[in-house]
Amino acid sequence: MKMSFFLGIFIFLFNCTSNVEKPKNLLDEEKMVSILSDIYLYQQAGFLTEIDSEKSNFSKIDAQILYNHQTNTKDFKESYQFYYLHPDKYNDLLKEVQENLEGKLPEKERQKRLEERENKKETK
Repeated sequence: MKMSFFLGIFIFLFNCTSNVEKPKNLLDEEKMVSILSDIYLYQQAGFLTEIDSEKSNFSKIDAQILYNHQTNTKDFKESYQFYYLHPDKYNDLLKEVQENLEGKLPEKERQKRLEERENKKETK
């Protein structure tokens, strides 16, 4: 299976050794949450179904998602790198993505997940 868009981003990030300054065209947190939610949904759909790897091209899907959000790969990569290298901001982004994705679940499944999360907090 071909490398996904995120694998490329992570490799790029691990190769960077200097601190990242705030990009000129930094995508705001709300837009990043929306884009990441869409990317995770499409990538998860590929894992849930049997995919012929030659017919599937996640990089095209990712490019379409960025286009739908009226941004480009360069701005997304720079923004992602900025947030990733600022753990507090990145964790907040991921929590919002999780909430966004859970909001798309059927009510019964959403309640189950919330209860599981509460039970984990109580056992700590």
